[in-house]
Amino acid sequence: MHKFLFVLAGASLLALTAPSVFERYREQLVDHEQEMIDPAPPVVEAAAPVTGAPGAQPAPTSGTTRLTAGPDGHFRTDARLNGRTVPVLVDTGATYVALDEATARRLGIHVAPDDFRYSVQTANGTRPVALATIDRLEVGRVAVRNVEAVVSKGDDMPVTLLGMSFLKKLKRFGVEAGTLNLVQ
Repeated sequence: MHKFLFVLAGASLLALTAPSVFERYREQLVDHEQEMIDPAPPVVEAAAPVTGAPGAQPAPTSGTTRLTAGPDGHFRTDARLNGRTVPVLVDTGATYVALDEATARRLGIHVAPDDFRYSVQTANGTRPVALATIDRLEVGRVAVRNVEAVVSKGDDMPVTLLGMSFLKKLKRFGVEAGTLNLVQ
């Protein structure tokens, strides 16, 4: 039963990131219609050395982070989004970073009710989402800016998905011997 719930939750989260949902949004951008999102709070740069997130081991060179797979084969860690720590699950099948409204609010990402104009089909039914941008996303020693994300209506996503909108900004990423290497 526990495995079934895990598969069901995973399928639901994967469905949230369906790229076909955003075709109309992309067309609007081509037509020069601009989406207005409140800016996130400023990111404060500190001179302290980066110690890495739990579950992440910095590699010998800067700009590289290694994640060890959990017993279930998935890569989980704590990431810093807009300067705040958030538990994430790396999902190469997710087109975007996906988070719920409560997490978005905590990150300073404000979406209005009108912003939920897209819908995705999940195992739990149709769910409205809004597009947003994460100003800075860090995993260990790897940090990228302006990461596209989707915000799912409601506050019930069990974990934030770290999708391809983050991973494609890296120089490379890959799995070797149960370790995910992220290289900036």
